[in-house]
Amino acid sequence: MKPRIRVGGLHTIAADLESFAPTHLIGILDPQMPEPEAYAPLRSRTDLTLLRFLDRDRPEEGPASHHVVESLAAIDRALAAARTGPARLFIHCHAGASRSTATAYLALVRQHGPAAADAAFAELLAITNKPWPNRRIVALADAILAARGRLLAPLDAYRAAHPNRLEAYVRLHYRRARRDPGYGDRLGMRAWPGYRARHPQG
Repeated sequence: MKPRIRVGGLHTIAADLESFAPTHLIGILDPQMPEPEAYAPLRSRTDLTLLRFLDRDRPEEGPASHHVVESLAAIDRALAAARTGPARLFIHCHAGASRSTATAYLALVRQHGPAAADAAFAELLAITNKPWPNRRIVALADAILAARGRLLAPLDAYRAAHPNRLEAYVRLHYRRARRDPGYGDRLGMRAWPGYRARHPQG
């Protein structure tokens, strides 16, 4: 058996965790972001891994190798649990588009194997909505798993085919935040680069 995998963000995390009831949870937050209150009921019955790093592709600001090693270890525990019973892996970051989708891709790579990275990435696109996986997470995993660029190839092809997708996704969040200021707070948007210029009333 394989674990069920779901990806989410902070804007819907309470409802997602209640409905999905994960056996394994990987949360990725900015360093200063408070831990979601929705974690509290899960702590006694969920394998919970909380990582803190910024959503950046640059080495000095974004994920480090040890973050990816921790993610892979949590993924492997979910895979091991799935061999003996139902396992449900929930992965979230702030918006559910970059850090979490990159980590979900790694979970699928662990199922398919690095040689079948194309199939893993295709499955990621089937379980997420217009993702934009953090490239540095994938690059670090590619090195750790000695994949020789195989993990990066489908991601880079996807990015090249959809050059405006990230900007469109960012605009969507700003539109939602203008309608509902609490939405921006839930996602931690005040820390986003350019927030003041694009959302001056914040």
